[in-house]
Amino acid sequence: MKNFNQSSLARFFTRFPKLLFAGLMYSIPFAVFSGIFILISFLSGFNNVILWSLGIIPAMPFYSGLVMVIRKISVEKEDVNVFKTFVQAFRENLKKSIFNGFVAYLIVACSFFAILYYGTLAQTDIVYGSVFTIYIVFSIAMLIMLFYVPLLTITYDLRLRDIYKNSLLLIFGKILRNIVALVLVGIISFAVFLAVIYAKGAMLVVAVALSVIFYPMITTYIIVSVIAKGVQESVGYFTGDNVQYVLTEEEVQRETEAVENANSDDDYIFVNGRMIKNPSKTNTTE
Repeated sequence: MKNFNQSSLARFFTRFPKLLFAGLMYSIPFAVFSGIFILISFLSGFNNVILWSLGIIPAMPFYSGLVMVIRKISVEKEDVNVFKTFVQAFRENLKKSIFNGFVAYLIVACSFFAILYYGTLAQTDIVYGSVFTIYIVFSIAMLIMLFYVPLLTITYDLRLRDIYKNSLLLIFGKILRNIVALVLVGIISFAVFLAVIYAKGAMLVVAVALSVIFYPMITTYIIVSVIAKGVQESVGYFTGDNVQYVLTEEEVQRETEAVENANSDDDYIFVNGRMIKNPSKTNTTE
């Protein structure tokens, strides 16, 4: 019973007010930024996803704060000062988060256009159906990568290049966890989509408001809770009282062989489901 009380699922309900507060600290700015760009698109007559999704960029530093609070509560089992933790994460990750927001914006905009374009062509030519499928798979892979980028950004002192390299490796290194996170987020997203599509009048306003308030917090909590263990095993344990990852003798042997056979130009080596610094690269740079 004690273990269940400390589980991510139990802490979601017992710490719900704090999580909701953190969610609002992100979702309100995101809604404001998105509203501004949507208004600009209508006023300018350029009603397009290129403008609609621009709110992702300035909102991403706020998302860093939300991810940090959820990581502390869900994974590290801490009772944090939400406002202080959120603001600290916002400040410390501002520049990297803006860049991450720009990357996320490009992925969303490009994926939207590619899927829409090739989806339309696929209806008339079966050849484009294959291209359409490829873009769907690619977009899903990029979405999974975006699961990892914010968590890696706020947790580790890594260069942006290493953050994205690690995130790409984790797409394939932790497939089961990625599928679980993707399915759960997909179910919630589909439910929200149906609620907004079929709601009418005042209920539509309520559905949109509830989606803005709860959706980002719930989906982020799911993502962080599901992928956190894989991130710690692959990149390194989070700060705090967590026990460091200990390799078995067999894993040590595999890691030694991987280091010996590694390309000297690689910054990281993927072995035993973990990403480790390439010793030869480190020695060269030093």
